[in-house]
Amino acid sequence: MYIIIAILIFGLIIAIHEFGHFIAAKAFGVGVPEFAIGMGPKLLKKQGKETLYTLRAIPMGGFCALDGDDNEVQGEKSLFAKPLWKRLVIFLAGSTMNIVAGFLILLAMTSTLSTLPTTTLEGFAPGFEHEGPEGLMVGDTIHSIDGLRVYQANNIGMFLQLSVGDTVDMVVIRDGARVSLLGLPLEPRVFPGSDDPRFGLDLARNEAPTPLDRIAFAARDTQDFMRQLPLTFRMFATGQAGIGDVSSVVGIVDVMNTAGQEAQSAADTLWVMAFLMALISISVAMVNLLPIPGLDGGRIFLMVVTTAIERITRKKVNPNIENYINTAGMVLLFGFMIFIMFNDIVRIVTR
Repeated sequence: MYIIIAILIFGLIIAIHEFGHFIAAKAFGVGVPEFAIGMGPKLLKKQGKETLYTLRAIPMGGFCALDGDDNEVQGEKSLFAKPLWKRLVIFLAGSTMNIVAGFLILLAMTSTLSTLPTTTLEGFAPGFEHEGPEGLMVGDTIHSIDGLRVYQANNIGMFLQLSVGDTVDMVVIRDGARVSLLGLPLEPRVFPGSDDPRFGLDLARNEAPTPLDRIAFAARDTQDFMRQLPLTFRMFATGQAGIGDVSSVVGIVDVMNTAGQEAQSAADTLWVMAFLMALISISVAMVNLLPIPGLDGGRIFLMVVTTAIERITRKKVNPNIENYINTAGMVLLFGFMIFIMFNDIVRIVTR
């Protein structure tokens, strides 16, 4: 059951992405011959005034066909008949819709909490050695760790774990001013009264948050999810992550299935699924914005480069060149996805 739910959630995320392209294209007068939810054979279809709306058999993905996107349809409703800025908005709209959807899910989750965790220090574990004016103090709000902005309380432990070396550089807000604490030797250890290693930092909670507090909290969560992709690239560069840490759709569905099975109640299951849906929705947005041919970011990059070349040379660039580049990019992406999917299947079968 959880596998089916996970597949439907992933399909919904893609449908939300394509709907962003759809409403932007409609707003700018670009023709949309078909808007499809799902892939494969058509199950249901309805012809609108201009657009064929279809529900397809495989609940994964979807697409928003645009007039002129294949450079065959010409005229005022063609994509490439529109100014550059309108085309950019159309291709940005899919990722924007995913980010908005993720934020709204996080806001709905936040609205159920009676208190919200903060990044302000409430105290320290017994025997914590680095308390004082030259170290950390009660009331300090942790702003960044080793140059990484701290948005939420869960960032603190993760960034301290990711720290390279025996010390960390930390910036805190103390009495309204930023204070830099360089070379703090923070390492996890077992403190008195605890059996598990920890860093010894106790964080305060925001009691009875206001609606604005909840909106700000969800916005910070959204920012945190948006920077997970560049953070992953940083971990690849430092050797803290490898190709085995990359998941395909199969791996993501497996994670959601496992999380659903391990949840203690229906409410816990709903919470976990909502969290993962928000995370995946925002992650899909960020991946799609990468300047890789075949992705929205690659389309945007090529449109900007093509426009710049045409303005400099005053000659029209052959539109088929962009098609060839995007096709090659899609082939490479498809091959990479198959490789990652194979790794996920092997991991699931052999665990």
